[in-house]
Amino acid sequence: MKKTFLIGLVVAALVCAFALPNLSAATKAPADMVLKAPDGIKMKKTPVAFPHGKHEAMLKDCKVCHHTFEGSGDVKGCSAAGCHDKDGKKDQMAYYKAFHGKDTKTCVGCHKAEKKGPKSCKECHPKK
Repeated sequence: MKKTFLIGLVVAALVCAFALPNLSAATKAPADMVLKAPDGIKMKKTPVAFPHGKHEAMLKDCKVCHHTFEGSGDVKGCSAAGCHDKDGKKDQMAYYKAFHGKDTKTCVGCHKAEKKGPKSCKECHPKK
């Protein structure tokens, strides 16, 4: 009886040690992604091939770009409902502004501030 109970405790401890951290961890994003506008917003240029893995390795902190991320759980993408899902160029929550704004938390703003990476339209949005 004691042996069965002890084995059960060891198994439970192993499950907790290995399974629970994975349940609370954020889903790993793919190394390469294609950024598209959210449903209902028409992009005037081609979608952007985005090397997420390269940016993740350089920046280390997800909150640099994903400013609403709390440190655990899934990371919400920019085009998710309630984030940058508005149309237009002036609204702070506009999808366009999330990538093209002058703030260093945007793609264009960061690339210009760091003086590296693509800075022109055609470097990100190649012709089809």
